[in-house]
Amino acid sequence: MVAADGALTNGIADASVRDVRSQAGGIALVLAGIAWAVWFFLESAAPRLGFDDTDNPAVSLEFLRAHSIVYAQMGVALMVLSMSLVGAVLAVGDRIGARGTPLTSRSTTVFGLFSAAFFLGHAALRLSAGPILHIDSLNSNWGEAAYITIQMVGIHLMAQVGLLAFSLWALGVAIVGWRSRAIPRWLSALAIVPALRLATLLGPLGFDGPDVVWLAFMISIAGTVVWLVLFGLVLLRRPGAADGTGGIHA
Repeated sequence: MVAADGALTNGIADASVRDVRSQAGGIALVLAGIAWAVWFFLESAAPRLGFDDTDNPAVSLEFLRAHSIVYAQMGVALMVLSMSLVGAVLAVGDRIGARGTPLTSRSTTVFGLFSAAFFLGHAALRLSAGPILHIDSLNSNWGEAAYITIQMVGIHLMAQVGLLAFSLWALGVAIVGWRSRAIPRWLSALAIVPALRLATLLGPLGFDGPDVVWLAFMISIAGTVVWLVLFGLVLLRRPGAADGTGGIHA
């Protein structure tokens, strides 16, 4: 009888710990979704403020001189996104790891952490508006060169790899979650929307037109926000329900 009571107590304690971790992951997912939306909204600030040709370093430097605060805000949003993703990826990894194939689950978690790391690197570059403007004050040609460097390393390296790794993470979560029922199947199916980002690889490979690639990219942006927030709300509302345990009430 004592042994049975002890096992029951330990089982309830373990379930309580799982619920706390699941709820923390839910909060992290919602924060990541909000930070994702803020980041992309701020990325479109330059055209909205009349600086249309952002590929022109002279135009972008004018934007930085007038609105450098926007880059600082993007950097903060990306830092929140990166930190939130770490907690979210690890929490989701615990959930799918308990029910899925270990190698697949761990590989999925690695892709998610890669995404968080590259978003953090992009955040650091977005917070570098001050140094760029200082270099520009010394020599305008140096300023343009500094901006182009930040643009290529930030947008075309850090951000692109971060988005690609995130798409692979979402796809891995969808596959493992669907097969193991570690998360609701409708949520696994919805993960295909953020994974649409992978379709943008078709453009450089010459398999599709730029309009289709652009459309897939835009859908994936909005879909990622919705998926992250819904995923977080599911974990917050019923921590144990998504993996079929029912929480401590089981």
